[in-house]
Amino acid sequence: MRSYPIWIDTRNPSYAGNKSQGVRNYANNFVSIGSSSSNSFDFLNHSIKCIDEGAKRIFHFFLDGQLVKSAEYNKNKKVMTLTPTEDLLKDQYFQKWKDEEADKEQQFRNNRLAERTRLNGGFNVK
Repeated sequence: MRSYPIWIDTRNPSYAGNKSQGVRNYANNFVSIGSSSSNSFDFLNHSIKCIDEGAKRIFHFFLDGQLVKSAEYNKNKKVMTLTPTEDLLKDQYFQKWKDEEADKEQQFRNNRLAERTRLNGGFNVK
């Protein structure tokens, strides 16, 4: 059996058992959905990349081209360390969601003010 830095186990009920494959430096998988091979649509793309730097290997996992997770494997110590890329993604998307929520709240306040102004005949009554 060969030594591969990336190992992919595929579990699929279409096969009699599990299928595995070894990859040296890069694996890219395209997933399509639909009803048949001629009637399917691109759904997602995920890939994993291995960068060999001698005593250590760096692994990057991408989903639709965006880095989702990173890890570093020290060959001498046989230790893996995760890189906190997940926190960067959380910050990016949580900020987006916070901004969307703030926009909705501001829109609601603007609509309420417009309704109060309409009901009061244009006069600001407290």
